[in-house]
Amino acid sequence: MMSLLPLALALTLSTTAAEGLPSSPPVVFALVVSNNHSYAPGRAALQYADDDGAKYHEVFSMLAEPGGTVLLTVLDTDTRRLFPALVPVARASTFANVTDAARTLAERIAEVKRSGREADFYFVFAGHGDVDKGRGFLELADRAFDSEDLRALLRQVDATRAHVLLDSCNSFFVVSPRKAGGRRYATPADMTQQLAERLPAVGVLLSTSAEAEVYEWSELQSGVFSHVVRAGLMGAADADADGRITYAEMEAFASIAAQEIPNPLFRPRLFALGPGRSTQATLLDLRAARSAVTLKLDAAPPVRLTLRDAQGLRWADVNKEAGVPLALRLPSGVARGMEVERLGGPDAAWAWTLEGVAPDTSVELAGFAPGPVPAAARGVREQLRQLFATPFGPRALAAYEQARSSEQPPVYGISLADRERMRQQLETFSAVERDRSRTQTILFGSSLVTSIGSSLLLVAQGDSTSRLQGYTTLGLGVFINGADLVQHLRKEDPDALLQEFHAAEADPAADPGRTVARVDYRLNRFLAQERKVRRQLETLGWLYLASGVVTVAQAEHGRLTGASHEEVVNRELAGLAALVGGVSYLLRARSTESATEHLLHQWATDPDVRRLPRVSVVPTRGGAMLAVDGSF
Repeated sequence: MMSLLPLALALTLSTTAAEGLPSSPPVVFALVVSNNHSYAPGRAALQYADDDGAKYHEVFSMLAEPGGTVLLTVLDTDTRRLFPALVPVARASTFANVTDAARTLAERIAEVKRSGREADFYFVFAGHGDVDKGRGFLELADRAFDSEDLRALLRQVDATRAHVLLDSCNSFFVVSPRKAGGRRYATPADMTQQLAERLPAVGVLLSTSAEAEVYEWSELQSGVFSHVVRAGLMGAADADADGRITYAEMEAFASIAAQEIPNPLFRPRLFALGPGRSTQATLLDLRAARSAVTLKLDAAPPVRLTLRDAQGLRWADVNKEAGVPLALRLPSGVARGMEVERLGGPDAAWAWTLEGVAPDTSVELAGFAPGPVPAAARGVREQLRQLFATPFGPRALAAYEQARSSEQPPVYGISLADRERMRQQLETFSAVERDRSRTQTILFGSSLVTSIGSSLLLVAQGDSTSRLQGYTTLGLGVFINGADLVQHLRKEDPDALLQEFHAAEADPAADPGRTVARVDYRLNRFLAQERKVRRQLETLGWLYLASGVVTVAQAEHGRLTGASHEEVVNRELAGLAALVGGVSYLLRARSTESATEHLLHQWATDPDVRRLPRVSVVPTRGGAMLAVDGSF
């Protein structure tokens, strides 16, 4: 069950949340692109990407002006039966059609802006997504569509605000193709800075923050998270009932809706960042609805509902808190004959049918008489039975935000290749450190023996100058060797780090991003400790070399001035021992760091991130032009 847990991403090109709500709702335009089949051979086809595209088209059509929503998809046989009105308007999701649709909408948006009104543009994608060498892309019917294509499309449309909803695997890497902050992973602060630099005044809502598959569910005939997002856009995420959906509300709504699902693979890891770096920025203004039926729910009772159209197609789920009103905007064509089923509570197993509702009207659910739900089973998968199990409203939103504030910051951008490379890195690191530890133990012993030996030889000379030099050398050697030993004992244990990583990999509830980031931090701490020890060793080595040179010079001076043969020999031996000790320390400082540091340097420099090669064919008069670019 691959691919379609959406990834809602909003890129807003102007205005900030500080400006508040405009006096009138913006004019809405939408380009909806969906694709069941990959252009690359060997990838399994999706089942419901075309259904998601059709549903998104209906939702945005109730907000947009006539003709303001364009659908690019190939509807399969089942979807054509469910949405017959879309058959003549849907076109294939090719790159040429995307470009042509963007050009047409850009002309209409320019007219709206010239008239002094604001225009909101929504680009929606549902289908396959993938990542290659750190760069994400969406799969159109004929080619890849990556971050450069997305930026070019947004520049061409030039709306007052542009929102992009990406409903595919690995969509994070479409908007963040390179690691932030000089690391393989990104923190919220990194993402804020990176996206603000790449796309000014950007707002982002991501449902998957790493390289991950997302899931479809046959009961919904949709991607799981896509179903949640559309329910939120129709008003279920409007916690404060002010008629607009903010980034914070949508993030909390989606997270709370899925939080009771047992398997963490089905739950999204969200990132929300609104325009002006505000989570309170508006994602969707429901006041723009032009052809919708508003279904109002009483404030007092809590209620959990499932909404299906007259053909049994599931459109939305709601789990409303007690004490808060809720208004859902439903596409007029969908609302006629819609069945609203109550789940749980005193009215469980009863449903309301919205008969005779007219477009552009508001109706109260309490004004319809409920009837019994047919006994036919509605196969619900066990893992997804808890979707929408938790009520949503102001209290749930406040609790979610409080819990988020007390949690560790999330980590984004960890790919499957990163996790595999980290595992291999730790295994190699552990093996290298075991060998190096044995070598360092031998060198440490030789350094300590030569330090003590040279000191004792000086003390044995008997004269005060030699004894003072010997005791000084002995004290310095014991102190620095002791500090070296303490520093060695405080370093990370590679075997323990590897075991911890394997334990986190085996735990399905563990956040892989945090695991990789934690190991990355400890590896860099190990590297800093190594450099500190090496500086100490180098300093000690030069001190011993200087001491050895001075001692040998004193021995030669004694030979020339008539000192005893025994005294001269002892001084020479002491100097030689000091020179050997100095060379030993310098060897440890200069020659034993290359394996580990080279290993960690490979991890930090991320050599696999390169620009993807791109091939394009452009028709020209009398033929075509072939263009190839990228890094090979």
